[in-house]
Amino acid sequence: MAVVIRLLCFVLLLSLAGCYSTKHVTHKGASKVSKKAVVYFVRPSDTLYSIGKRFGVDYHLIAKRNYIRKPYRIYLGQRLTIDRWAPRPRMFSSARIKRAYTPPAKKRAVKKSVRNGSHKSKAGGGYAKGKLLWPVRGKVTSRFGRRGSRMHDGIDIPAKEGTPVRAAASGEVVYSDQRLSGYGKLVIIRHGRNLFTAYAHNQRNLVKKGAKVKAGETIARVGRTGRASGSHLHFEVRQGSTPVDPLAYLPRR
Repeated sequence: MAVVIRLLCFVLLLSLAGCYSTKHVTHKGASKVSKKAVVYFVRPSDTLYSIGKRFGVDYHLIAKRNYIRKPYRIYLGQRLTIDRWAPRPRMFSSARIKRAYTPPAKKRAVKKSVRNGSHKSKAGGGYAKGKLLWPVRGKVTSRFGRRGSRMHDGIDIPAKEGTPVRAAASGEVVYSDQRLSGYGKLVIIRHGRNLFTAYAHNQRNLVKKGAKVKAGETIARVGRTGRASGSHLHFEVRQGSTPVDPLAYLPRR
């Protein structure tokens, strides 16, 4: 049941995203989104605590702003919004910070979690840089990041219609359909450690839900179905329902 709920959340989030052609924000470092906030993309060995220290913002407030719950795990390439105006730790006691986002019934559990060092969980998920395969060959024309007022939750790789789309890693197909608005024919594969990859705008899906696939196996053909301005593959990587930068998991070319 838990797997089904996670999948439904993932599919719902996919339905809210799409491919648009406005300026993106690079995934390296932090980028300004307003006078009061920046967007930061998680790097190897980052923790919420170290990120908060770098920006002078208490990690509890970063967790609250990005809906991250204990044990405060973050993922390589994950997008975090950091309010630069947020109060520094010395301005409030730790108890007051906890009260700002913790329901009364959970205060004791959070206190125990902090005492055990859970806030130091490093960026992880079991898939480091270079562990996934490129699904198609080609130059990335649109990266992961903000596009004006919207987020682009994946990368776009142009290719001729009919070009084979290959699985980035071994796993199980949990979705193969075209019912999500904007994505056209879409394939979603679940891999180990709660990692998902999505392949959109396909001309044709070659695998069905429930199929077991191996890394490099052809699962679809590049197309331009759905909301696509040209023939290309829209590729996403997610840790659970959290979108992360695919370039943080793909080998450099």
